Amino acid sequence: MLRIRPATFDDAPEIDRLSARNGLGPIDLTAWRECWEAHPFAADFREVPTGWVLDNDGAVVGNLDNIHMLYEFGNKRLKAVVAAGWAVDPEFRGKALQLMTTFLRQPHVDLWLNVSATPATAQILTAMKTPRIPIPEYATPCFWPVRRRAFARAGLSRRSIRGAALLAWPASMAMLARDIYRSSGRGTPTCSVRRLSGFDERFDRLLQDHGDAPPRLRAVRNQAVLQWRFRGEIRTGRATIVAAERGATLLGYAVLVRRAGSGLEMALSEVADLQAQRDDPSLFRDLLLGSIKIAREDGADALKFMSGTPAKRSPADALHPYTYNLPLWQLYFKTASPDLTRELSTADSWDFSWFDTF
Repeated sequence: MLRIRPATFDDAPEIDRLSARNGLGPIDLTAWRECWEAHPFAADFREVPTGWVLDNDGAVVGNLDNIHMLYEFGNKRLKAVVAAGWAVDPEFRGKALQLMTTFLRQPHVDLWLNVSATPATAQILTAMKTPRIPIPEYATPCFWPVRRRAFARAGLSRRSIRGAALLAWPASMAMLARDIYRSSGRGTPTCSVRRLSGFDERFDRLLQDHGDAPPRLRAVRNQAVLQWRFRGEIRTGRATIVAAERGATLLGYAVLVRRAGSGLEMALSEVADLQAQRDDPSLFRDLLLGSIKIAREDGADALKFMSGTPAKRSPADALHPYTYNLPLWQLYFKTASPDLTRELSTADSWDFSWFDTF
C-alpha cells in the first residue's frame, strides 16, 4: 500500500539511499540524527514531525524533510518550518505533490518556507499560488574576486567560451583595472574586524537587541543556535567566524563557509550569515571588507554574498561587486495569517540569507 506517514529516525538509512539515487547526494546519517537530537527549538515543536516519507508497502520511495525554526517579527515569535530534501522515485512522482500538500497543510506552525526550489518544484508551487518571498535582488548574488585569474576563468567557462584558461590572464588584468577604478571591495574598516575561534556569550547580547531597526522577519539566533546551525561546517573546518568589535564589545559578525566545489567552477567563500548591531550599514560594510580580506587569506577565489534585504544589499552594492542573474526563482512562503502575509509583502520586512536554507 502507498501512503504518506511521518518520518522516524529508523527511516534514515532508506532516506539516504533514496536521496542518493535521486541525485541529491548521500546523507551523513550521524550528522542528520545529531541535528534533531541537539535541536535548540525541540521544546517548541513537540507536535510537529521532522518530515514525511512516501511508504510503498514498507519501502521508502519518497521523502520531504520538515526543518523546525523559530523566527521573530517585531514583538511576535513565529514557529516556522522549512521544506528540504524533497525526493521521490520516478515511478511514484505522481504522488510527489501529496508530500508538498502535506507540508503546506500541517497544523501547529505560523510560517511555511520553501527556499531551495528546483524548476519542477517552482512550477508546482506557482501552480498552487504559493507567494514568492518578495526580495528580488536575492536572485543577483554579489561576488568580489580575490584571485582574479581563477574568477575570470570560471566566468569565461560558464559562458562556454573556448580557450577560457588562455583568455583568463588578459581578462583578469582588465578586471584589476576596473576594480581599482571603482574601488571594488576596497576600503578601510571603521572598527576592528578579526577572526574568532567560536561563538561566545557576547553573541547572546548582540542578538537580543535590534534597537530602533525596523521590524524584520529574522530567524532566532543566539550562541546555542549558531553553534547548532554551523556545527557541521565548524567540525570540518569549513567555517570562519568574522567579528566586528570595539574594545571587548561585539558589534556584529559574519560567518563564512568555504566551498571547494561549486557549480561556478571556483573555490568560494560564502557569507552564510551577516548580523550587526541595530542593522548598522557601516558595520555591514566593515564586515564585508573584513570577509574579503579573510577569504583571500584562506585561499578562496572569490567571496560570495546573497541578500535582497535593502539594509544589507545597499552596503554590498556600494562595494561594487560583480553580479549575475540566477536562472530560477527559489524562494516561496506561506503564512497562517493574511495579516502576516501583508506585513511580509516588502523586501525590507525580510532578513533572509544562507542561514535560512537547508
